[in-house]
Amino acid sequence: MAAVLETEERVTSVRIDGLAVLKIVKHCQESLPQMVTGSLLGLAAGSTLEITHAFPFPEPRDSKNDLVVKTGEETAVDDEAAALDGHEFQLEMMKMLREVNVDNNCVGWYQSMYLGSYSTSSLLENQLSYQTELSPNAVVVLYDPMQTSHGNLTLKCYRLTEEAISAKKSTKNSY
Repeated sequence: MAAVLETEERVTSVRIDGLAVLKIVKHCQESLPQMVTGSLLGLAAGSTLEITHAFPFPEPRDSKNDLVVKTGEETAVDDEAAALDGHEFQLEMMKMLREVNVDNNCVGWYQSMYLGSYSTSSLLENQLSYQTELSPNAVVVLYDPMQTSHGNLTLKCYRLTEEAISAKKSTKNSY
């Protein structure tokens, strides 16, 4: 990720464009039952974070171009290779969006969840990375395709508190 973007004020609300919501919904619905992630683009305007665009991260593939479905513990080399490809993809996508005059500032990421279940260590680690390496105003938007299929559009937006960030950085377990 790029250098930390310093902000003048803390974001207190998030506004997401309908097109960005539709792109998140489409990606998550098409990928069921697999959990997926993507990038959120937009800008901070005062105390409001405006999300104007979203695009999916590529899924890891093997040498035969088949989708890799991970089970249990696998080698860290596979994760590093997938992350590198994803990072290059994200940079290329943002470059192309800039060329067609779309907001190309990364303001966070999105992830699908299953029946309201989202609190995982990987979500915490990813969000901590976004807030420390990108911007303290970076957010994660969570979308639940299963609850939405039952008639309730379920979008949740989170950001870690300063206390959570300092506790995670200190690596001291107070329990």
